Amino acid sequence: MEDKKILKLDKYEYGTIANIIVEKRNNMLKANQDTEYITEILEKVINAPSKKEHHFKRERQKCER
Repeated sequence: MEDKKILKLDKYEYGTIANIIVEKRNNMLKANQDTEYITEILEKVINAPSKKEHHFKRERQKCER
């Protein structure tokens, strides 16, 4: 069983992570190195689902009958 990590990133942190991976991949391509694993990681980052957080939680009122 694989260990999975979930990160909470804002849009700037997400962009930074994606750019770092792209730079690493480009450097590997220039050095004629295999980029298969880094491309897989980049695809996971790009395709990662996003979830919006609700900052205000409303209390639901129960109707008493």
